[in-house]
Amino acid sequence: MAITTGEVGLSSVPEEAAGKGLKVGALGLVSSLVIGVASTAPAYSLAATLGFVAAYVGIQAPAVMLLAFVPMLFIAAAYYYLNRADPDCGTTFTWVTRAIGPKTGWLAGWGILVTDLVVMPNLASVAGVYSFSLFGAHGIASNSSGFWVTFVGVIWIIVMTAICFIGIELSARTQVALLGAEIVILFVFAVVALAKVYGGGVAHSVRPSIEWLNPFRIHPIGALSAGMLLAVFIYWGWDTAVTVNEEAKDSRRTPGRAALMSTLVLLLIYVVVTFAAQSFHGVGFLTNANNEGDVLNALGTAVFGSPWNKLLLICVLTSASSSTQTT
Repeated sequence: MAITTGEVGLSSVPEEAAGKGLKVGALGLVSSLVIGVASTAPAYSLAATLGFVAAYVGIQAPAVMLLAFVPMLFIAAAYYYLNRADPDCGTTFTWVTRAIGPKTGWLAGWGILVTDLVVMPNLASVAGVYSFSLFGAHGIASNSSGFWVTFVGVIWIIVMTAICFIGIELSARTQVALLGAEIVILFVFAVVALAKVYGGGVAHSVRPSIEWLNPFRIHPIGALSAGMLLAVFIYWGWDTAVTVNEEAKDSRRTPGRAALMSTLVLLLIYVVVTFAAQSFHGVGFLTNANNEGDVLNALGTAVFGSPWNKLLLICVLTSASSSTQTT
């Protein structure tokens, strides 16, 4: 099956999209960018993964975040050019089918679908846990597989599905609000944490160093490999910016640009927050068995104080719920 090019291909995209029930031209660059970033759930990804990355590579965690960005950038660039050649919302399924063959494309498409089916319930469960934690019901929140957490998680899925059903514009506006709150809280956390570190008086704090970005200080090589696998995983999700390509303005360029920009935004978030988190109480605090599964919540009270520490609960909650919607 050949990729359509030329004037015929350019003019056929809106008609094809309309035939699929998609609203052509509904998303601009900002909306596509927001959808791409929100899909990765940056706050939740950091909260759940940073402690384990630090356990492998120690104080070089920012270097791993930087290294993991490199393959993501190249993959995003590949998506950019594939989308320019053939802006189809099937993305990987469609492109692999046309480039390699239908069997491989079928496997690629089902691989993504199965992954989404695994990820979405987990994200909804996180949203359920943090909903109860936000209101102080820590007993219920501690049982992530319990009835009430599952029930609230299902409610989150229903609400987010309803928003998607109503229309892509409402979905995009919802994502702007949720991601906006998430990013603002993360950067406020980073600024406050670093200000307190430089102000002195924080136990076990470590002044940030540019050497934390040096991957050659990571030994042995197995530690680097393990840290990279974890860090690459938390970048995954930006490709959602391309899956809404047929609903975007200038469908051949806007989605690809949004995907590339999403990886840059994620790099900034991950490196800045990693610097702040490990500076505040040191790597030992992040890798403590009681903290490594949720480092942001563990740092919340010390950085913000009560009741402002709930901001980080809201941050992870909005992160998980917005990623549930984009999934």
